[in-house]
Order: sequence, then structure tokens, then C-alpha cells
Amino acid sequence: MSPRVDELLEAAVDAYEDVIGRACDLQRTLAHALPHGPARSLLTATADLTRDIGAVQLSGVRWLLDS
Repeated sequence: MSPRVDELLEAAVDAYEDVIGRACDLQRTLAHALPHGPARSLLTATADLTRDIGAVQLSGVRWLLDS
């Protein structure tokens, strides 16, 4: 691929990584604001799941871009 396309793809991957991080932070912030333990646990678990799914997706995309 051309250097310009590579730069655009890297920027898109970096932006996606930032969105995933912000989504996790938002879920954790909301979890800390809730008064009920089960709801806090559920939101914390979904934040972890979002982080893990995003990490797998990003790893796969970066692997494809490097090959």
C-alpha cells in the first residue's frame, strides 16, 4: 500500500482504540456512580468485556496491516 493509505489506516486504528478506551472509562465511571452493587458489578464486567473485545479486534487489524 502507499504510505498515505498506511497513515490513514493507522490513524483510523488509533482512533478506534481511543473510542474503546473512552467507552470503557465511561462504563467504569457510571459503575462508580450507581448505588446498587449488582449494577456496579454488571457495568464493570461490561467495561472489561468491551476492553477485551476491542483488544482482540485491534490486535487482528494490526496483524493484518503489518503483513
